[in-house]
Amino acid sequence: MGSSTGTRLDPILADVAERARQRRRLQSLEALRAGAVPDPARGQRFLGGLGAAGLSIIAECKRRSPSAGQLSTETDLPARAEAYSRGGARALSVLTEQDHFGGDPEDLLAVESAGLPRLRKDFLLDEAMVLESMAMGADAVLLLAVCLPDPLLGELLEVARAQGLAALVEVHDEPELERALACGADCVGVNARDLKTFEVDLARTEQLLPKIPSGVLSVAESGLRSLSDLQRVVHAGADAALVGEALMRASDPQATLAGWMEGLQP
Repeated sequence: MGSSTGTRLDPILADVAERARQRRRLQSLEALRAGAVPDPARGQRFLGGLGAAGLSIIAECKRRSPSAGQLSTETDLPARAEAYSRGGARALSVLTEQDHFGGDPEDLLAVESAGLPRLRKDFLLDEAMVLESMAMGADAVLLLAVCLPDPLLGELLEVARAQGLAALVEVHDEPELERALACGADCVGVNARDLKTFEVDLARTEQLLPKIPSGVLSVAESGLRSLSDLQRVVHAGADAALVGEALMRASDPQATLAGWMEGLQP
């Protein structure tokens, strides 16, 4: 499963791999393949939401992170997701990683009531993790270029597409971007976080977004905490922005989102 990245992700990846091994004892790769029912409408919902006019917000459900610590003691994620929907979010990102982000695979199904397409945000390392995302209720999966060497990145992208799932391929630098594009990624996220220090610099996002070719959906990730941050990535060419910490800390996420959406109007 994957390989060492030389970053602060490595302990997380080790725990993810162990959890995946435990799940495979309960449901094998062969069983997942046999039970998979492709549904192209899932990926189309996600990509369609991100491709709509204006900046699309992917609002995130996560309880904590290694960089920021505890973000929320939220126990009613469905209510928060519904607030995101009322505020104008066009998709949800749901953390399912358990040991470092406080997520749960059941969270994806739990937020179905919001009516928004759902991205499974986790550290997917093999085919089985892509296939199991279907049963969890995902419309899209996150694939991190940093922890998926070639040709595995391209292989998992194809597995997702064959099942009708959209794939958000996350990159942190230009070599990773080149790899993502070479694999045929049609939705690329630029993460502003330095994975060795966990520091965030939006200048990284502003440098890479213009390098994403027309026809490929571009998503700004990390470090987006205010309307001015969102305006910066819009100016750099982002089609969408994934916002987690600021919304999880917001006492009224619906009002926060609605205010951003109003401020982004031309």
